[in-house]
Amino acid sequence: MKFLRRLATAAFVCALLTSLSQTPGFAENGVFVCTLANGKNVPIVLDTTLQNIAVANRDAQGRLTIVANPKVMAAFQPATRWFWLAHECAHHQLGHTLGHYGAEREQEADCLAAKQMVKNNQMSGNDLQAIEDDISQVQSSSAAYLPGPARAAEITDCVRAQVKEGQND
Repeated sequence: MKFLRRLATAAFVCALLTSLSQTPGFAENGVFVCTLANGKNVPIVLDTTLQNIAVANRDAQGRLTIVANPKVMAAFQPATRWFWLAHECAHHQLGHTLGHYGAEREQEADCLAAKQMVKNNQMSGNDLQAIEDDISQVQSSSAAYLPGPARAAEITDCVRAQVKEGQND
């Protein structure tokens, strides 16, 4: 029985990654990679028991990881799934440490993720609309996050700032 659950989970993960790679506006190879300033990649670990969408984490050896729950991610449109991974990557890129998250750090990670997605041609107008729609519906019991609609508006502002900055380059 455990084997069948693992097999079903593996099939779901393959479908999730395939759907990301087939979404217009995403990186050509369709595989999300979190790269730090030092050039090292942060691995993404899938965990269906995680009580969250995704988290920036350290493994037992202290190595940086992103842990994502593919079952929870499945509730979101492909562009939003990509955004969640980019958000967690941004936490690592910004040097945010575990246990010290707050509203300011969450907004910093949201903004960096959105700006990088624009800069890397991983977000179209339709993708932004999907992200806005999904995040507007997210309800969080944590004070670390803005309410869904306000959070979506902040992300849109970051996208606009990046587009404007890109036009000035």
